[in-house]
Amino acid sequence: MAMAYRVGPIQRHQVDLAFRLIEVVDYPINLAHWRNICERGFSRRYVSSRLGDIITVENALGYIQGVSVAHPGNDPNYGHILDVPVFIVATAADTAGVSDALLGHLKTMARADNCGYLIVASIGPHAWPDKGSDHPKGIVIPVPA
Repeated sequence: MAMAYRVGPIQRHQVDLAFRLIEVVDYPINLAHWRNICERGFSRRYVSSRLGDIITVENALGYIQGVSVAHPGNDPNYGHILDVPVFIVATAADTAGVSDALLGHLKTMARADNCGYLIVASIGPHAWPDKGSDHPKGIVIPVPA
């Protein structure tokens, strides 16, 4: 089923709704910490591709159907990358559409920052970006120029 989605940086009204997706996959973060992370993003004075972003996919009815956390980084094997430690899609009707919308936005972000690859982590609590662990293994997606 083809649908139109609004894809972009998280908005204030989406913070608690997006947390429901984070909660469902059991990432080790509570609502207060999630709100704090989002607030740091809202408080930025300047938009910078060097800082991480939380991206949401919202359907026409206002439901959040996808969320990701992405930030640029460097990988010894792939060079300058867009690291995506959180990639969640939650829909019963259009998994491919929501995934394509989210990946399309992430590829645009990667191109804007001259990243050659996206590395989308496998789902797992160990992949939460604030854990400070080594770069998680994941799916490597080339980003054509």
